[in-house]
Amino acid sequence: MLNYTNRVLVFVATIQCCGLVALAEQSSLISRDPNPPSPDKVEAIQFLQKESPIYVTEKRGPWEAEVGGPLRAGAKEIGFQAGYAATIRMGGTQHNYGFAFANPRFGYVFTDLIGEDVCGGFLKGNGEVVIEGLFGMGVKGGVHGVTEGLALNYKHNFITGTRFVPFVELGLGLSMNQWHIYETQSDFEFITQIGAGCQYFFTDDWALIVQARWHHMSNAGLTKPNPGLNDILSTAGLTHFF
Repeated sequence: MLNYTNRVLVFVATIQCCGLVALAEQSSLISRDPNPPSPDKVEAIQFLQKESPIYVTEKRGPWEAEVGGPLRAGAKEIGFQAGYAATIRMGGTQHNYGFAFANPRFGYVFTDLIGEDVCGGFLKGNGEVVIEGLFGMGVKGGVHGVTEGLALNYKHNFITGTRFVPFVELGLGLSMNQWHIYETQSDFEFITQIGAGCQYFFTDDWALIVQARWHHMSNAGLTKPNPGLNDILSTAGLTHFF
C-alpha cells in the first residue's frame, strides 16, 4: 500500500515540476523581448480586439471579378425598356403599323462562364433566363387597343473585358391582343422573338441597354385566317444587376 501511495506522489510531483519548468521557459522568452509593449499598449490592443471584431464577408456583386468579365452564376437583373415597333412586309403582314412598347424585365444568370471552346472563344459568356412583360399600344396605321404579353427569353451575355457587354436574346411568349387588325385575327396570340443588343455599365451594377429584335405575333393556326404580324421592335432602357 505504501509503495502505491509513493508512486502516486512521485507522479503528481513530476507533473507539477513540468508545469513550473514550462512557465519559467515562457517567462524567459518574454523577458528576452528587447522592446516589450507597455502596459498601456497591451490594454489598448485588448480593448480594440474586444470592441472591434473583424468580419470576413463574401463579395456578392454581379461579377466574378472585374466589370466586363464573367458574370457570377446566381446574379440577378431587373430592368425596364421602352421603344417603338414598326411592321415589316414579311409573311402575311400587309399593312404599315406602328406600336409603342413598355417592357419590364427580370433576369437570372444560371451558368458560369461557357463557350470558351466554341469559335476560338468568340462566344464565351454567361447564359441568362429573362422573364419579360410586353405591353404594346397602337400609335400608327389606325390601330386601336393594347396588347399585354409575357415572354420567356434566353439571353447570352458576351465577355469583352470592357464596360460594353453585347448580348443576343431569343424567346417565346403569349399575349392577349385587343388590336383587331387583319394580321392578328384572335384575342390570343403567340409571341416569337430574336434579336441583339448592348449594355453599357456606367457603374459596376447599373447599365444603359439598347436592343433591336424581330418580333412576331400569330395564333399558330388556332383560327383562320392566320396571317401573323411581323415587326422590328427597337428599345432602350436601364437595367440593374445584383
